[in-house]
Amino acid sequence: MLSVGAKILYSAFVIATIAGLLASWRLYGAAVGDAGPAAYYAGAARVVPAASAASTADGPAIDLAPEDAKPRVIVERVSERKLLEVTHFHLFSIPVYVLILAHLWLLAKIPPWLQNAGVALAVGTSALHVAAPWLVRGRAGAAFLMGTSGAAMLLVLGVMALWAMVDMWLPNPKPPNGRAGGHGGTAEMLAELRRKRASEGPAPPP
Repeated sequence: MLSVGAKILYSAFVIATIAGLLASWRLYGAAVGDAGPAAYYAGAARVVPAASAASTADGPAIDLAPEDAKPRVIVERVSERKLLEVTHFHLFSIPVYVLILAHLWLLAKIPPWLQNAGVALAVGTSALHVAAPWLVRGRAGAAFLMGTSGAAMLLVLGVMALWAMVDMWLPNPKPPNGRAGGHGGTAEMLAELRRKRASEGPAPPP
């Protein structure tokens, strides 16, 4: 049974990690922008309509020559060094985060099959999300993995975190027959052993 201090500590960890997941999602959106993961990671071409190329921020559209009015192609790609730095950071932070959260999940009062499924999903979705940028870099058609793996990781880890936090604050269920652990407390077990020995009488001399 956890103490109140431990519950407060673990609850603070859960709240902080939920905030971290949401902040990571916002950061991903700010980094990728409108170009999308295919352009950001793989350098895939993105076509900009001629109207946006021919207009200014504070004035009306400018008439351009036919060759200048054609749609522009913008190519953006994150550098390999930056991607290595991000991956290096994630490889040392995400596994620790999943490790701690999975331990809280395994302490929850839920069936073993659900515990195992939660751990497997947490490991699988987080591993896929760490590998997704490199997969997209090698194949732009895999850009959907960024959003899909990120959403899956956010959902799985968020559910595990909130479930574990709520579970630790719930009262423990009463054991059968009102005895601790369902098999009797230590004091009761010792008393029962003494009664058995007394009913058997003194041991015969050797």
